Amino acid sequence: MDDDNEDLVPQKQSLFPVSAEDIVDNALQSLDESQAREVTKKAADELVRIAVEKRKAEYRTDAAQQEMSNLINNANLLDQKVGDYQINSTFETATGTTSVQIKKSRSSYLILAAGIAVFVILVLVFLWTRV
Repeated sequence: MDDDNEDLVPQKQSLFPVSAEDIVDNALQSLDESQAREVTKKAADELVRIAVEKRKAEYRTDAAQQEMSNLINNANLLDQKVGDYQINSTFETATGTTSVQIKKSRSSYLILAAGIAVFVILVLVFLWTRV
C-alpha cells in the first residue's frame, strides 16, 4: 500500500516544493486507459454540476434584484399614499438569504409632538402659578 502512495509523488527532487498540481499530473499520467476514462467522466460530471449551480446562482441573483426593485417601488408608493407601514421581506440570493425591513411610522412623530406639547404646557402652567 505504501508503494501505491509513493507512486503519486514525483520522484525527482526539485529546488521548488512539490505542488498539488504536480501530484495530480503525476497521478493522471500513471492511470491506465479505463481509469483515465472513469476520471474523465467524473470530471465532466463535476463540470456540469458546477455549471448548473452557477446558472442557479445567477438566476437567484437576478430574481432577488428584481424583487428588491419591486419592494422599493412598493415602499415608495406606500410612502405617498399611507402614513404608517412596515414591509418585511426575505430574498434568496446567490450567496444566501437577505432579509429587509422597511418601516415608516408617522403616528410616532405625532405622539412625540403631543408629548412635547403637553410637557411645555405643564411647564408654563407651573411657572405661571408660581408667579
